Amino acid sequence: MIYFEMYPGDYLKDTTRLSLTDHGVYFKLMLAYYSEEQALPESLAELYVIAGAITSGDKAAVKKVAERYFPVADDGLRHSKRCDEQIATAQARIADGQGRREDRKAAEAERQARTRARRTMLFEDLRNVGVVPSGMATMAELKALHVTHVTGDEGVTLDKLSRVTGGVNTGVNTGNQTPGPTSSTPDTSQHAQGSLSGVTDAGRACLLMRKAGCHSTNPSHPELLAALEEGVTPEALGHTAAEGLARSPPVSNPFSWAIRTARNRHAAGAAPTNTTNTGGPNANPQLGSAEHVAEQRRLHEQRAAAGSFGGQGCDVIDGEFQFVQH
Repeated sequence: MIYFEMYPGDYLKDTTRLSLTDHGVYFKLMLAYYSEEQALPESLAELYVIAGAITSGDKAAVKKVAERYFPVADDGLRHSKRCDEQIATAQARIADGQGRREDRKAAEAERQARTRARRTMLFEDLRNVGVVPSGMATMAELKALHVTHVTGDEGVTLDKLSRVTGGVNTGVNTGNQTPGPTSSTPDTSQHAQGSLSGVTDAGRACLLMRKAGCHSTNPSHPELLAALEEGVTPEALGHTAAEGLARSPPVSNPFSWAIRTARNRHAAGAAPTNTTNTGGPNANPQLGSAEHVAEQRRLHEQRAAAGSFGGQGCDVIDGEFQFVQH
């Protein structure tokens, strides 16, 4: 124990018959009791050493105080009821304080994990729409960006944050890191129509494709960036993704399919088909689809190789590879 409680009135009442030397012996034995948090030895010789008794008078005082205030108990040690009670109280208080410290440490660790998880969620949602915040951005700044570019509604953003409780990989880098070029980042939010100011073409394309029902997008995907570089618009990608999902059955990977199809159409000068299929589930594919263009190109090559076009004088007159004889 580093301290103990002392009540002067009780002490003086219990020690009225002690001499000045006796008081000194009492205090020395009591301090040894508390500092070791255990009872005193039975041997008077050991008590002489503890109290520093040298003269016969000092030793007599040790014997008097020990027999009166520290009697030998069944365990063979000299106990003091009051000292034992004080030690038990102090140990309970220390254990309780240790428990509270551990609880505070656990609560702080949970708070930090929850904050990391919320920052990661905000960064991922923003990157999904092509916005890459600074790694030093505060939570308030991230929330403002999330409202502006992702949800369009502060209440929706706060509701999403309230559902994040931690337990994420602490190795996630929330700095200026972009998703891997071949990965696909799942969309975890219900995006409202928000402001697209400052969003890249890749981010706008991903947002439009998600609104069409494509829930797995990646604004850093190399094929998407190549399509935009070739002149494919984000709107065309969104319409193409909607077309693929409207098929029966829907295409299995609408993100990749939409990019590949839109690029083929752009190269062939074709436009996305109307996603409203009036012919029912068994209707033929609409003209202008990537498959149709590819099939027409294949037939054209076969006919050219077989010389079935009638030689000179046949021309390709449109992007669907239909042929007309002069």
